[in-house]
This record gives sequence, structure tokens and C-alpha cells, in this order.
Amino acid sequence: MELEKKPVKEFKAKVIKVIQETPSTKTLVFDISHVDFDFYPGQYMMVNVPYEGQVLKRAYSIASPPTQKETLELTIKKVPEGKASTYLTERVKEGDEFLLKGPYGKFVWLPQMGTSLVLIGAGSGIVPLMCILRYIVSAKLEQVKATLLYSNTHYEEIIYREELEKLDKHSNIKVVHTLTRSHPPDWKGYTGRINVEMILKEVEDIPTNLYYLCGPPAFVEDIASMLLELGVDKNQIKKEKYD
Repeated sequence: MELEKKPVKEFKAKVIKVIQETPSTKTLVFDISHVDFDFYPGQYMMVNVPYEGQVLKRAYSIASPPTQKETLELTIKKVPEGKASTYLTERVKEGDEFLLKGPYGKFVWLPQMGTSLVLIGAGSGIVPLMCILRYIVSAKLEQVKATLLYSNTHYEEIIYREELEKLDKHSNIKVVHTLTRSHPPDWKGYTGRINVEMILKEVEDIPTNLYYLCGPPAFVEDIASMLLELGVDKNQIKKEKYD
């Protein structure tokens, strides 16, 4: 299904809030009330990041839903050795201004594409998936059924943890967590990597859903091959890889 492209805009925007999501992750909230800006859930922005006299251009997925018009949220996880992500997570404060350009990307979802969704993410791969979930709730799309399978290394690194708990209470949204390295003694979720058994147990009507996979390249390819093995058509699988 070919979607009409949203116009790409370049604009300056001020950070009006910095939210500490996890020890390594922050959300930057930008004031975009002065811009007529629209995007599809799942798209990303290019951000100009000043760094030691040069400008680094980096892509970050939009976390806030398109129904939220006054502000735009980008969630950034600090990457070891990552110059831009280190700057954005350690040095940015309220009032700082950035040049943003977008939206970009074909990793998008709209209700007319399908109303049974399975979102599978690892680490900061949650960001565009969260945008989709927030859109389902804020646009009151109660006919849409979404299951999220979300993998992290440690409990402390679960981005949007409290909001995901609230989303899980919606009758049309199900949130499933797994932790791959360590977990609290009272942990009730899964442990270990997402595998075929987990998908079989948690996902209904496997061949008929639309699948959105986001995370490191190896993670995305592993999950995609599991889904193909389970009889999902490759056209039902959308992928976004974070290096």
C-alpha cells in the first residue's frame, strides 16, 4: 500500500523538557507549536548535533504520536563511543535549540494497513513501536489489537516501563517483557531472548498479523526468520534496524 508522502520540513526547535527514562536513555521534548508538522507513526527525524566544532547528522525515531501537535519527542539511548548520543544524553538542557529535519522513513503504520499488530523490539528499538502504541490510544483506535514483545538486557533499562504497564491495562493492548542478562528476584516476565516458543505462546493468529520489528540488525533478522518459519508472509513483516 503506497502512502502519500508527508512533506519534509526543516526547522529549529527548542528543548522544553528532558526526561530521564533509564540510566542510559533520555527523552528530549521539543516545542514545535510554531511549525505545521505532520508524520506517520514509526517515522524518524534527522537531528543536527553540534560536536567539537562540527555538526553530526543523526537519525532518531519519533516517540510521540502524530496526534500530539504542540511537542515532538525523541528518545535517545547512549551508545558506547557514540558522539552524538553521548552529547544528547549528557549535555543537553532545557532551552537548547536544534535544527530538525523530517519526517523520513517507510517503517510506518496506519489502521488501513491492518488492525492486528505485533510489535517486536529490543532496547531503544521500542521508540517507533511506542509511537504506534501511543497513536492507537490517543486516536482511540479500539478496533486495533496490538501485542508488544519487548526485550532488554536489564530491568533498569526498560524504556517507558511505567507507561507500558498502563498501556497493558487497555483491553486491546498486550505488553510482554523479557530480560536477557539479569532480572530482579520477583520478576514475572520472561528471561532470555525472544524465541519461537515465546511467539507461539503470546501471539494469536500468527500468519494473519502485521509485524513491526525494530532493534539491532542481528535481532531484527533473527526474529524475521522465526516469523517466516512460523508461516508469516514476508510482506507482512516490516523492519527497522538500529546500528
